[in-house]
Amino acid sequence: MDRSNPTLSTQRQAFLRGWAIAVFLVLVPGPGAAQSTYVGAALVGDVLRTTHSESSFGRDASDGGESIGFALRVGTPLGSRWGVELDFTRPGEIETESSGAIPLASSIEALTLLQSAGVPAGVSLPPIFPSPLPYRFVTTQRHSTLSTSVWLNQHLSARVSLVYLAGMGFYRATYESDARFEILPAGITLPIGIPSIATKTVNYGVRPLAGFEARIKLTDHAELVPGIRLHGLENAWLLRPAVGLAWNF
Repeated sequence: MDRSNPTLSTQRQAFLRGWAIAVFLVLVPGPGAAQSTYVGAALVGDVLRTTHSESSFGRDASDGGESIGFALRVGTPLGSRWGVELDFTRPGEIETESSGAIPLASSIEALTLLQSAGVPAGVSLPPIFPSPLPYRFVTTQRHSTLSTSVWLNQHLSARVSLVYLAGMGFYRATYESDARFEILPAGITLPIGIPSIATKTVNYGVRPLAGFEARIKLTDHAELVPGIRLHGLENAWLLRPAVGLAWNF
């Protein structure tokens, strides 16, 4: 065998060069896969759907609502196609109002008055309060969240990619309610309001979240980021569509 065969030596060199180029292309991401730390801000919509029950008197609580808020985000890659993100969302308040009437109010009020006045049984008095007794129930709620998530990036082109997210949301939920009753005694034309019953409840919790978004490159640093995320809450679902801008460093 001729060890000095120049043709064989050239083929080996070409094979080694080709192998090295293939390994380089596999291990090193192309320009479209480049990742960097980013910050972002987004306009967020809250679509809340909660567990509730209904009866002849109406709903026992609000079944949800919609509002608009904002979100601040910061993220960093941990690999060529995945990373982590921290998100703070402050939505607007969701306010709902319901009204109705309590048909048994006059009977209850009449019985109370008879007992307090010491009227003998069997003696009837003219109705003082209307039947039914009208009421108005106003609720206000807000769900602020601090979320941590892991994202996976799927590149569709040099300028467009899809991002899938999953993580946990730490939420602070405030719930305020105000119940008002109106009575109209005989001979009085203006309603007299019974003092309203107002309550406020604050809940803290941790629930999972999932979502996806698109990242559309506008410049070398700026991206348009539309997307949607679903948060699990206590006895509720919170759907958050959003559109925002991200800045890559």
